[in-house]
Amino acid sequence: MDKHLENNKVNFVFDMDDTIYDLMEPFKKAHEKLIGQKVNTDVIQLFKKSRIYSDIILEQEKAGKVSREDAFYERMRLTYRDAGLKLTKEEGRQFEAEYRRNQTLIRAFSFMEEVLDYCKEKNIPMAILTNGEGTGQRRKASVLKLERWFPPEHIFPTGEIGWHKPDIRSFKFVEAQMHFHPGRTWYIGDTYESDIAGAFAAGWHTIWLNHRTRPYPEAPGRADIEINDGKKLLPLLTQIIHP
Repeated sequence: MDKHLENNKVNFVFDMDDTIYDLMEPFKKAHEKLIGQKVNTDVIQLFKKSRIYSDIILEQEKAGKVSREDAFYERMRLTYRDAGLKLTKEEGRQFEAEYRRNQTLIRAFSFMEEVLDYCKEKNIPMAILTNGEGTGQRRKASVLKLERWFPPEHIFPTGEIGWHKPDIRSFKFVEAQMHFHPGRTWYIGDTYESDIAGAFAAGWHTIWLNHRTRPYPEAPGRADIEINDGKKLLPLLTQIIHP
């Protein structure tokens, strides 16, 4: 029997974008520098819209309807269209360049560093399953210094494994590679549709880190636990580890 199953009651798998770090910060900085004066819309609402369109465009990219080169622009075009702004290709290019630059400055949430330090101290097996192409996601992992907690082989960008969340095969791939038992595995993520619904379908337990206070897209909800404040995560995981 694998040591992960033999010696531990639980395993944790984390989303990365907007779960381990604040994904809104690079977006907010790019918006305020380049577009903020052109629209009268709250940046938080714009960011939430961009996350919805990100999932939509990702599916279209997978289906070959949108090229990888145009995917970012299409997400932003739809986001700002809803705010009444027709974003040009040049504006989209500038926004992406500024956004990517700001991504080199990202830092892990302080509450998440505490969570990961605790899990490492307690020898809890952990992995990351994150949507996105491998080069970009691993670049973020390097900026975040995630090697403090995760060896490279425990980080799974969906662009490398071939199936994007919420496809159940992405979760089952991680499960097989890590030798995790589904009934003992908890997935922590911020996006209901890709993170929570996908992990639920895979037979995993789920924690919805709903710090953007999004409404449930369906009823009944599939999250075992929903929290709106990241500071509640460590006490919660402590209870799961030591019931």
